[in-house]
Amino acid sequence: MSLKCELKSVRKAFGAFVAVDDVSLRIEDGEFVVILGPSGCGKTTTMRLIAGLENPTDGSIAIDNRIVSDPGRGVFVRPERRDIGMVFQSYAIWPHMTVFENVAYPLRVRRVRGADLSRRVQQALEVVGLEKELKRSATALSGGQMQRVALARALVANPTLLLFDEPLSNLDLKLREHLRIELKELQRRTGLTSIYVTHDQAEAVELADRIVVMDAGRVVQVGRPAELYARPNAKFVAEFISSANIFEAIVVSQQMPQGDTELKTEGGRAFSAHSDEILHEGDRVEVMIHPEDCILDESDGSRDWLHVELLQTRYQGTSTRYTVRWGNAPFDVIVQGTTSELTEGAEKRLRVRPGSARVIPQEGRRP
Repeated sequence: MSLKCELKSVRKAFGAFVAVDDVSLRIEDGEFVVILGPSGCGKTTTMRLIAGLENPTDGSIAIDNRIVSDPGRGVFVRPERRDIGMVFQSYAIWPHMTVFENVAYPLRVRRVRGADLSRRVQQALEVVGLEKELKRSATALSGGQMQRVALARALVANPTLLLFDEPLSNLDLKLREHLRIELKELQRRTGLTSIYVTHDQAEAVELADRIVVMDAGRVVQVGRPAELYARPNAKFVAEFISSANIFEAIVVSQQMPQGDTELKTEGGRAFSAHSDEILHEGDRVEVMIHPEDCILDESDGSRDWLHVELLQTRYQGTSTRYTVRWGNAPFDVIVQGTTSELTEGAEKRLRVRPGSARVIPQEGRRP
């Protein structure tokens, strides 16, 4: 793959407040990259810097190997000259225009006229499935249709880079899920390099080729969704990407280079976990176990079953989340299925699937 967009040591300060702090990122041609993080983490500012809606305080940004922002060299290319398309959270649809005119607007600004304009608008609307709605007023559209119009408008000028700023956050759950599938399929068909900003973990995991996790203006970890889910490099990533059980434990022993580590907690839990770090007896570490990597109230005759007490049942439709008391502390287990059969207050047995417990790397001690 060739390099499509690159940020080098980008920093953006608003007075004393630093919104983006030393961000470096390489995005390859054809990738779907999602920038994920909580409100105020700097993800939207990073996108605005790429779009040219903000100018960085320091660092440089290049698109297709052309520097578009570099304050140190006095370079700043205006947004309309960056060859990008952008889909906003608010749709930004003009209510006094038809679907056709909304989509045609970027071409009219570029002085495209006549049959060429009509052909390109028609093609863009076909891509998003609205080719039969071109004469409708924008005010007659549903939220999902307006978002498709916004997407068609971003596509109509054949951009080299497509930017999404939380485009589905104003839609209901079912429509968000449906449009996520459509967006991913559209990106696969067009091959357009896409950068997508969201605070929704499910959205990020489903859409992304790679996820960029940000916190307090900095990039914490970059990786494929499965990598971040299974191998977070910090407690923040583990907590933000999933609903894992995370708790403190003490190292009893370790076998390297395998990384097999025996652990215990002050509350009485004793178990094995994998660690990429070299640890020593007595070290205090954070451990992550996903609720879905556990088995509750089953037995296959092995010895690694733990006695627990069922504290709470939360039926969630396609699964049930159980909170049990393990080692004098609460611990969550997810059981897939559409029925909840376990009774609160009962004594149960818990098994953590071998290899699923993992020690989270500690700040300042990452391999």
